[in-house]
Amino acid sequence: MAIQICDVHTDQRLKEQTQHGDLLFPVACYEDDMAVDNVPMHWHEELEYILATAGTVTVQVGTEKRTLEKGAGVLINTGVLHAVQHVPGVASVFRSLVIHPEVIGGSPHSCYWQELVVPFCGREDLPFLLLGGSRPWHGAVAALMMRAWDAIVQEADGYAIEARYALSRAMHLICGNLAACPAAPLDETLMERMKLLLDYLAAHYDEDISNQTLMRLAACSESVLLRSFRKTVGTSPMRYLTDYRLERAAAQLLATDAKVSEIAARVGFNDISYFTKCFRRATGQTPRQFRAATRQSGGR
Repeated sequence: MAIQICDVHTDQRLKEQTQHGDLLFPVACYEDDMAVDNVPMHWHEELEYILATAGTVTVQVGTEKRTLEKGAGVLINTGVLHAVQHVPGVASVFRSLVIHPEVIGGSPHSCYWQELVVPFCGREDLPFLLLGGSRPWHGAVAALMMRAWDAIVQEADGYAIEARYALSRAMHLICGNLAACPAAPLDETLMERMKLLLDYLAAHYDEDISNQTLMRLAACSESVLLRSFRKTVGTSPMRYLTDYRLERAAAQLLATDAKVSEIAARVGFNDISYFTKCFRRATGQTPRQFRAATRQSGGR
């Protein structure tokens, strides 16, 4: 099984739609350079283990940010919003394993599920577990996770059995040490507010939207609105909306032959000059240049 390309596609509630691995073996391996791009905020039903392999890696889970030095890892629980942030010009490479709990635990009625999945996945007050190297077992977990990663990538004979064994051993170590791990509960009110707001923006991004629109929707003050966005997606509501519109515009530039002015209007820009300025700022190219260059390189 080759290393998969990290290309996050989400639905309106930020649930990732990517198939990790396949139905028979739902595990995927990724290797990404955050000096090139970022991994946007999303969530999925799988566990995710991230290990910094070069430089430093900044991971956000809910509103919490953690910087991983080389050799440090983090295990993100199922159903938790998370992102890996882009740091321009800074070495920032990581490997990750996205693992469906069924690979480790099998049936929810099995002893494996009860002993290796429930202790961690059942902890709503533990959205992530930082494995920074402060304890000897952190390094042992990293070694087992990379043993599974290597087995899957190399696809040697019996790789699925080897990988499952290594993953199970890693989870056995983790679950056996959870008593000494401090809880870090998420702000559920904030998370629900953000899912509501991001859902609305995804469905209505082509309409006239202001901070006041979002304040009424979430029944909150402007200070709460701004703080919520800063804590979760790292920017203001209107900047997030502009970036979202530009993403939709870029997709339409590649998928259709519509005029640039038509696409700008479709995604909520009423001023073509402002649209072009924003697009150039985000991509370094005008919309026409982006379309031509990407199609020429085989991006369509």
